[in-house]
Amino acid sequence: MAIEKMMMINMVAPVNHMDVVTKNVVLTGMFHPINALEEINSGNFKISTTEDNLDTLIDVNYVRSYSEKRNYSKINKEINNISQIVQDRDNRDKKCKDLIFDYSQLQSSVEEISDKYRELHEELTAIKAQKEKLEEYKNNLKYISKLDIPMEHFSELKNFEMQLYKINDEKLNILKANYENIPAIVDKVYKGDGYAVILVLSIKELKIDSDRMLNSLNCEKIDIPMNYEGNPNEVMKKINEELKEVSSKAAILEKNIDKFYNENKQDIEVMVESFDLEKSSAKLKEYVAYSNEFFYLSGWVPKSSLKSFEEKIKNADRKIIILEKKTEDMKEDLRPPTKLKNNFLVKPFEMMVNMYGVPTYEESDPTTFLALTYMIMFGAMFGDVGQGAILFLAGLLMKYKMNNNTAGGILQRLGITSTIFGFLYGSIFGFEHVIKPILISPMENIETVLIAAIIFGCGILLVGFVYGIVNSIKSKNLEEGLFGHNGLAGMAFYVLLLLFAYSTITSKNIVNTGVLIVLLVVLMALMVLKQPLTNLLMKKGFTFSEKKSDYFIESGFGALETLLSMFSNTLSFIRVGAFVLNHVGLFIAFSALANMMSNSAGSIFMYILGNVIIIVLEGLIVLIQGLRLEYYELFSKYYDGSGLEFKPITINNGEYI
Repeated sequence: MAIEKMMMINMVAPVNHMDVVTKNVVLTGMFHPINALEEINSGNFKISTTEDNLDTLIDVNYVRSYSEKRNYSKINKEINNISQIVQDRDNRDKKCKDLIFDYSQLQSSVEEISDKYRELHEELTAIKAQKEKLEEYKNNLKYISKLDIPMEHFSELKNFEMQLYKINDEKLNILKANYENIPAIVDKVYKGDGYAVILVLSIKELKIDSDRMLNSLNCEKIDIPMNYEGNPNEVMKKINEELKEVSSKAAILEKNIDKFYNENKQDIEVMVESFDLEKSSAKLKEYVAYSNEFFYLSGWVPKSSLKSFEEKIKNADRKIIILEKKTEDMKEDLRPPTKLKNNFLVKPFEMMVNMYGVPTYEESDPTTFLALTYMIMFGAMFGDVGQGAILFLAGLLMKYKMNNNTAGGILQRLGITSTIFGFLYGSIFGFEHVIKPILISPMENIETVLIAAIIFGCGILLVGFVYGIVNSIKSKNLEEGLFGHNGLAGMAFYVLLLLFAYSTITSKNIVNTGVLIVLLVVLMALMVLKQPLTNLLMKKGFTFSEKKSDYFIESGFGALETLLSMFSNTLSFIRVGAFVLNHVGLFIAFSALANMMSNSAGSIFMYILGNVIIIVLEGLIVLIQGLRLEYYELFSKYYDGSGLEFKPITINNGEYI
């Protein structure tokens, strides 16, 4: 519904309190940091002259940027190792409160736990590697299972070396054609689907030559166990026995690690969460400025959260000085970040607004307007009770099963409006005569549908003009607000054009045509002369910022563009009506195909296929068309979208440095 009011917060505290303060700031999840040194240099960071603040004022003369002095490489590696057992179990307590603030204490705690865990982890890793190797041997032995030759015979060869290779059939034919060029004995021992396995017995002194030839054919080496006694089948039995033993050892080690985790669960979760806090604190310190005795931190906090923020920080450190500033007291070149504040109905549509651009702090939040108009347009273009219900269920699935609250929320709401319009049209899964339409049957009232679409477009374009005027007032842009083609003059011009069009089409003389034309000319002149007229109102005289000839050429083309864009923008909304008819027509096509089927099963299949294609393909097209109308016909008139998103630093968004 609105954009949250922001307050600039400047903080000063003793430099040896930096860890405690920055970590508590992170834990609030309310602070959007900015560079404190730039704030001090710009003059926005001002400290009142009192006896208590005297040392701070003197020390600010020696201020400089802070750079992190800690090396997190070792602790990061150890945390990654022990956090793996937490991630594998996926039951980490996200609301862990007993965090470790002292870095040296965190280091010693991590090292202690890491030493205990390392031995178990390394042993399990070795056992798993052994198991994987044995399974590889077992799989590879199948290629030579028909050979009744003891494996030790191959390993005891003095002048020869045996190796298995996998080769595709095409390369095998090339190999066969070049047998005489290979200083080795080659025999195919296994035939697979599109490949073969060959046994190569090479002379050791000439193995380089044979390897070169095999590598050129992209032959893949197959590793087989050479340190076992017995033929391949006997070796496979021994490997199966070893696999049982190794699997048993692995299971015991897994249980030991589970036991270790259960015994140290709380400590591990505290350490992992504490290191996340440490990383976020280090990220926040990138914005810190400090001097010999004090450090300085600046950032934005939502006005609604200000009291809570200050209480938490002051409870954590009584020696901190917190200075508040309103946005109107800041220098103009400092842009507050934008935090949207919307109710649950329209909140998911913030994503669509942000896709175009984040609203500036001075703009009106367009989320509610976009949400309502987009839902109406989508529902109108995709009106069907059954298909709307499917979209709603798909939204529920995305939200609760895929944890995609935003996309799922949008789909739910679009499904509801589609269902509502489905009742208005009397359509359920494409069938139009199952339920009686409450409002209108689109195919029987084509002209009405198209005219209604244009009237709807005119209505929301007028609301767009109002948004544009409000935004111009907020940004104190008198020129665009009063005389711009998206301002008051442009809105009046558009209304008069609509009246002229209505009078012409209906032959009803609502306003005298002569008067209407004069008013249109006057408004066009106001838009052309918007710059000098604004200067005149601002008591700067009837002046131009450039050569008059250049100005009038540019303004003249601007006026022509305004006239054309008003016409094209209005007609663009006819596509809403076109897609209403297209939605019905597409199902009629599938219905005709279903009637051509020779049996009922084929007809049912065609009806189902038609609904699937309509929901997926046409649903996607309607989504895109609705966005196009919002972005190009509406946003381009009243919305800037060049704002800075409010991104408070939290315990989860720190990065490893």
